[in-house]
Amino acid sequence: MPTRLRRRLAELGGAALALALLVPVGAGTASAAEKLPDGSRLSVAPVIDSNFADPDVLLVDGVYHAYATNDSGQNVQHQTSKNLRSWTPQPDAAPTLGPWVGDCSFTPGGATDRCVWAPEVTKVAGGYALYYTARDRASQRQCIGVSTATSPNGPFLPVGDGPLVCPSDLGGAIDASTYTEGGQQYLLWKADGNCCALPATIFVQPLSADGKTLTGPATPLIHNDQPWEGAVNEAPSLVKHGSTYYLFYSANDFYGGNYRTGYATATSLTGPYTKSKTELMTSDRFQGDVRGPGGEDVITRRDGSTAIVYHGWDPTYTYRAMYVSDLDWTASGPKVADESTRYQAEDATVTNARVVGDDSASGLQKVGGMDFADSSITWKVWADAAGPQTLGIRFANGSTDGPTRVLSTDLLSVNGAAATTVTFPHTTWGNWQLSEQRVQLKKGWNTVTLTRGTYYAEIDSLDVYSALPDPSPMGVPAGAPRGTRYEAEQGVITDAHVRSDGAASGGAVVGGLDNADSSVTLKVWADESGHKTLGIVFANGSERGGYLLESTSRVTVDGRDEGIVEFPHTRWGNWTEVTHDVRLKHGWNNVTITKETFYAEIDAVDVY
Repeated sequence: MPTRLRRRLAELGGAALALALLVPVGAGTASAAEKLPDGSRLSVAPVIDSNFADPDVLLVDGVYHAYATNDSGQNVQHQTSKNLRSWTPQPDAAPTLGPWVGDCSFTPGGATDRCVWAPEVTKVAGGYALYYTARDRASQRQCIGVSTATSPNGPFLPVGDGPLVCPSDLGGAIDASTYTEGGQQYLLWKADGNCCALPATIFVQPLSADGKTLTGPATPLIHNDQPWEGAVNEAPSLVKHGSTYYLFYSANDFYGGNYRTGYATATSLTGPYTKSKTELMTSDRFQGDVRGPGGEDVITRRDGSTAIVYHGWDPTYTYRAMYVSDLDWTASGPKVADESTRYQAEDATVTNARVVGDDSASGLQKVGGMDFADSSITWKVWADAAGPQTLGIRFANGSTDGPTRVLSTDLLSVNGAAATTVTFPHTTWGNWQLSEQRVQLKKGWNTVTLTRGTYYAEIDSLDVYSALPDPSPMGVPAGAPRGTRYEAEQGVITDAHVRSDGAASGGAVVGGLDNADSSVTLKVWADESGHKTLGIVFANGSERGGYLLESTSRVTVDGRDEGIVEFPHTRWGNWTEVTHDVRLKHGWNNVTITKETFYAEIDAVDVY
């Protein structure tokens, strides 16, 4: 997946990452059109570029109050804004928790996570109520407590000696949110069943006017029952638009890029709810600029428009920043304005090919069998205005010619214009990647046709967005040396190891390049000084929570920095070549490849 922000940090190096973690809150704010050094653009940038997970936003007297999961000694983080863009940190909204709260530490949420999660603040009779998740000392489950204050600024003081919601037989309870209709308050919460091999179910339950007690039984609304949800449904947010109830929720593993936001609809508050075919927010629909978009809250701005507030991981998966995007209501459902518009291949006009079910595909279907000269897919895509747009073709290619892994190609035509060739690198089947193509669209509906060229690719979907294509290399199948080949296992290896691999050049590779100082150094010869190309043969199976990741390494020549090389995700053992230009002097040169982000194994380096 293209990940522009990760590349920017890698280009700047470790010092830049440390500096980024120290930037004052709000200083990281950038427009959706922020340009990066390579000329590409972020699809969206964080408004709070620090650890501010599971955000909840409340508008009071023209001021937006944002509350978030614990961090750096604060139980409930609190920041305020007049415009949803620039934010000012405030004191801990809940410095005192209920006496039922026990000790807990949860490293994946951040180094200072003490298991006080997902706050929700709402207006109630007599003031404001704060609902928070914390560790129940008695049951050792995560449970929901309530605190109250006369001001949204707090400090919120705990109500009662025990939690408000704590169904230990269901795995506990987390992620409270509120909904009000006809003067009646409701609490939504998630039974934390995924902690203990039980369903993860979202419930709704009536609340008293002061928000301190539950006044009726809990009604289940949805649970995890879709392949893309994994073991998790959580972070509910309920909105009524027109006559339809929209239940927004997060799903899958929060610690990875596969965390995502979906929604379900109903005509009654208590359901039954029908889940949308395609998720609302995913990492790839942000072109990898937001990793794991979730923990969402839907809010109404002062001007009556709707926004969605959510978190996403930083490029190193160290903290979750807060984002704000417009939420538009269309005839086909809600749409996040900063995301791509996705058109599923199976919903297009498919000629001499077939629609196939696939749980790994967006929408759980793909188009395969594009095996013939006239095999094609034709989409109708919309443009609000005439001008350039990027098409992100989500594909997988496992084509081979005998034992040789090969590229495949298709022909791309827009509105009947002359076709251009789209190249699909070999990824292995099921390893979905994006091929980005810049095109001109006219205002209104456009016809986009993809026709089979050479070999074979399966097509999942077509995304349309304004962000410029990411120029990251996709790599080509590794073949015979194109210059002088230097085997990685014959180099000087630091904090890594050599392992045998019958599919690799020379029968061995360097693996275990897992640490900051992990590297391989090769002595390479140049007949004359000048620019040379390194063809680095690698495999990358890095993932986080099932989300496929690029990895990067830094290249130095005789200690001189020669930049960052990017390794697209290939799966382990799928040996692929990327090129990287360097300057060499006449004679012997020491070329060192040092691990930067995530992981790759190195097979060989060609110099030509």
